[in-house]
Amino acid sequence: MATTLISLAVTISLLLTVHTFINQFKLIRARPNLVSKQVAILIPARNEELTIEACVRSALAQQLLESFVVVVLDDDSSDSTLEKLEGISDKKLQIISGEANLPINWLGKNWACHRLAQNVTADYLVFIDSDVVIEPLAVATAISAMNEHSLDLVSPYPKQLASSGLAKLVQPLLQWSWLTTVPLGVTRRTNRGSLAVANGQFLVCKAQSYQASGGHEAIKSQVLDDIELLRAFYKKDFKGCVIDGSVLATCHMYRTDKQLIAGYSKSLWKAFGGISGSIIINSFFIFVYVFPLYGFITDQPWLAVIGLLSGTCGRVISARVSGSRIFPEALLHPLSIIVFLWLNVVSWSRHLRGINTWKSRDLR
Repeated sequence: MATTLISLAVTISLLLTVHTFINQFKLIRARPNLVSKQVAILIPARNEELTIEACVRSALAQQLLESFVVVVLDDDSSDSTLEKLEGISDKKLQIISGEANLPINWLGKNWACHRLAQNVTADYLVFIDSDVVIEPLAVATAISAMNEHSLDLVSPYPKQLASSGLAKLVQPLLQWSWLTTVPLGVTRRTNRGSLAVANGQFLVCKAQSYQASGGHEAIKSQVLDDIELLRAFYKKDFKGCVIDGSVLATCHMYRTDKQLIAGYSKSLWKAFGGISGSIIINSFFIFVYVFPLYGFITDQPWLAVIGLLSGTCGRVISARVSGSRIFPEALLHPLSIIVFLWLNVVSWSRHLRGINTWKSRDLR
């Protein structure tokens, strides 16, 4: 029985790796064109003194945009974020202030993005997080991709920078997960919410479609703001998808293990549609990528080797696509899956006890 189950897990792993290989060629990679319409680059910032200056300066350095502004909302920061912003002198930069108390049922980032969108008049809205640095042609490239493929929203997935031990294990799973499981060629032609892939670190959309979909007001209490915003677009029959952003932007989300645990805890409980979905998805990953290693202590070590190599190959493909490090992270794929399972448990534990917070604000 054990051999049969291991064989099944390895077969699934091989099929998913083949899908990953094919999927990499379905990922949109665009070339920049001149953008003549008005662009607004919108940045919510709460206690981002370490990253805000590099983020804003990269936004101000955009090229091939005939007319654009950069608007930053200082979301009641208690550190030197505002001072850093005020030290940047550029006529394209606008700074607005957020409120200490959020409106009922609004989460902080969603409210900040809503305020930012309300504050501008533009044809294209570009949302970037404060820990993101974009290349000079990033926005023009994203808008070109959106128009070339007749989309209303694109999410260029940034290259993820990892410095802490847990981040090096877990962060590569972000891109690997959708590159392995989601048929990218279908996503830009469908409105199925289950296939929505987006990253709120870098989102570009048509302002008219944003308003018609309800924008961030339609998802004001949603923890997974990026996925839910794309689903809100889908509900209004707009199209959108993830695109390659590995050469367009970088993001250093978590600098310590403590920050990573807090970041994943705030949202993983919501990621798979409920506790049943979390159990099913995590059990599936454990079965496919960890269970085959059981073959090393039975009489089927060759199955374990094939399973390990299959998972490693999938991670190598993902690393090459995302621009992240290949070794030793790819070889540690089973360990990454185990750590991800543990983070899911921590997230659900904190959520059920009502102690999830993010940037000193409660999450319910």
